[in-house]
Amino acid sequence: MAGTIIDEGASASILSSIAWKVLGLPSLLPEMRNLTDFDKGTSRPLGILPNVPITLREKIVHINVMVVQGPLDYNLLLG
Repeated sequence: MAGTIIDEGASASILSSIAWKVLGLPSLLPEMRNLTDFDKGTSRPLGILPNVPITLREKIVHINVMVVQGPLDYNLLLG
């Protein structure tokens, strides 16, 4: 996916709501935790997109990705 960032210091993998819509709005699992931004702000994710296949160096792994509202500087953050 274009606009993917890998951040080894991030505690979660995040997908923008815009990219989620492009994927066809697949079903989300509820998420009750709030996310804390690097500037200490908090936000509630729209939900979890489970078992997203990610290819890294010819190996496929499945991860759960939090979908967050709003425009971001990226489509997918792998944490």
